[in-house]
This record gives sequence, C-alpha cells and structure tokens, in this order.
Amino acid sequence: MEKIWNKKFILLFITNLLMMATFYAAVPIIPIYCQQLGITGSKIGIVLTAMSVTTVLFRPFAGYILDNFNRYKVYILFLALFCLPFLGFVLFPFFGALVAIRLYMGIVYSVCGSATMTLAGDVLPPRKVGKGVNRFALTISLGMAAGPFIGIQVQNYLSSSASFIVLFIMSTAALICVSFCRISYPKTERKKFVLSDAFYKPALPFMVNMIFIMIPFGAVIAYSSILAQDNGFSSTIPFFYVFLVAGMLLSKFSTQKLIDAGRHAILVVFSLIVLFFTMGSYFFLNSAVHLLAAGFFLGIGYGILQPLFQSFVTGTTPAPKRGAANATYLLSYDIGIGIGSLLMGIFQENIGLSTGFALTAAAFIAGGLIYALYVDRYYNKLALRLKEQNLL
Repeated sequence: MEKIWNKKFILLFITNLLMMATFYAAVPIIPIYCQQLGITGSKIGIVLTAMSVTTVLFRPFAGYILDNFNRYKVYILFLALFCLPFLGFVLFPFFGALVAIRLYMGIVYSVCGSATMTLAGDVLPPRKVGKGVNRFALTISLGMAAGPFIGIQVQNYLSSSASFIVLFIMSTAALICVSFCRISYPKTERKKFVLSDAFYKPALPFMVNMIFIMIPFGAVIAYSSILAQDNGFSSTIPFFYVFLVAGMLLSKFSTQKLIDAGRHAILVVFSLIVLFFTMGSYFFLNSAVHLLAAGFFLGIGYGILQPLFQSFVTGTTPAPKRGAANATYLLSYDIGIGIGSLLMGIFQENIGLSTGFALTAAAFIAGGLIYALYVDRYYNKLALRLKEQNLL
C-alpha cells in the first residue's frame, strides 16, 4: 500500500508550514515597525510592495533553477537565505535598507515557495501525487491565516525588533527540519535559460483562474486590521485569524473524501458561493461577531480552493517540469493578492472599506465562469492524458 504520509513528506509539511507562517507573520509587524522608525504614509506602502515586484519578476527564474539543478540543495540554500532578512530588519533600521531587504526577500521567497510544492510532489508515490499535494497545499492556507495571528500576538508582547528575532528563530527551525529530509536526485541535464520556456504553459489556465479567486484574499489580508480599527473592534483581529484557520481545518477534514473521489466541480462551486456571499456581507458589517463569522466562512472557502487548485497543477505535471509548473501557477498568488491590496487602497479613499470589500466579491463570479467554461474540462483532459501515459 503506497503511503502519502511518509517521513519525508511529513518533514516537508512541517517545514513549509513554519516557513509560510513566518513569512505572513511579518506582514502586520512591518507597518508598525516602520511607523516606530518614523517611516510613514506612502513610504510604508513602498516597503510592503517592494517584495511583490521581485517575487513576480523572479518566479520564472525560480522554475528554471528548480528544473535544472538539484532541487533539494537549491531549497536548502534559499531557505537559509530566507532566514537572513529577519535579522536585517533589526540591523538596518532605515527606509532605504528596508526597501532593499524586501526586494531581496521577493527573490528568495519566489524560489522557496515554488520549491516546497515541487519537492512534496517528488517524494510522493506517482499515483498519489494529486491527493498528496492537495493535503500539502493546506500548509499555504494555514500559513497565510496563522502567520498574521502569530505576528500580531508576538508584537503585542514584545518590541518590533524582538518580534523579528522570533521570526528568525521560526525560519531557522524550518531550515533545521528540512535538513533531516535528505532527498536525493540524479544528475540533471541543464538546459539554456529561455524566458518563454520558463513559463509552463499547461499551468497558465489554473494560474489565471486563481488570480481572480485570490483578489479578495489580498484585500482581506491587507486591510482587515484597518477595517476593524475603523469600526471600533480592533481587539477582535487576532481572533479573526483563529476563526480563519478553524474554517480551513473544518473544510479540509470534512471534504477530503469528496476530493479523493474526484468530486472537484461541486466543491469549487460550493466554495465560490460561500466566498461570494461572505465577501458581499462586508457591506453590512458592523460588529465583531460578523467579522469573526466572515473569517470562518472565508476559511472554509479558501481551505478547499487553494489546496484543490494546487493539486490540479502538480497532479497533472510530469516530475521534470514541476518546478516551472509550480512557479508559473504561484504567480496567481503574487498577482491576485497584489491586485486586491491595490484595489482596497483605491476603494478606501473613494467608497470606504466595507463597500470595497463587498465589491471584490465580483472576482469570484469571474473565477467561477472561467472554471465552469474552461478549466474544469481542461483539468479532466490533462489528467486523462497523463493517466494514459502512465505518468500519474
């Protein structure tokens, strides 16, 4: 009986959860740290968004590196480099250095984020890749939800500088964990880098579909704290992320049998309906209870969709191409979250946050149409083709 939860898979699961939680824990810490340093207004926005620029630009190179060099050694190297910026925030507390550190983080994170998914697929039995990656992708969802909670809680009890030391320790723990994994690869025949080949074209439909789905998530991550503060219940925000995690866990455990049985379409439709009405309800949001309920239902929807789409990509890609495939697909997170954050900045000034949050629900309609009209059939076609070639 081929097992999904083998030793290497478990170590990679823990590693990625630690890495993602560390990465997203920094999100609520950085703006407050900037204000403490006297960095205000648009300069904070520059510090925050600088990383997104290099992440998007370097993703294609990340895929090339992972498919043309030893993936495990590449991940060890870049995860070690991932630990350093958290010390950099403490050692170089001025605007220019913070921007440079964030630009550096974008490059390193583009490789680390793509590598973990690729390695997880490589240590799974070939016929279990789709199911295994679906479970593994939960680390991204949980990291996105738990990370801000950790960041807020740490900063409530420690100084910002001490908070970054805690994040350094968490990232180092991830590095130690993966060092016990020891994945061996045969020597790789390296190809010349060609930009057009760095994008894995079969993953593009999944990427485009997920961009729309991630736009509201970007709005939630960037502006939930401000929305709660404006409405007088900012103390609720840490618990918002707890409810987000709870929703993700509930959705994962309650729908796993449907996922394993291939009932993908009904799960996608159900999730998008839940997410649409949840984001739309922000128009009427005026209580802490409503905010917590929104976090819970957002967790249910994204707890299904994020792992499911990741399994669509990794589960239909031959092993030698998974680095480029994951790098291509994960652009959807970078672009979608960036668009969501940008839109909410515009909405905040013109129509208010509650109305702006509600309007982002339209992105779920676009995502649903793309899935129903094309992506569902496209996935089934790819899966059938690879099955016939005995690659699944």
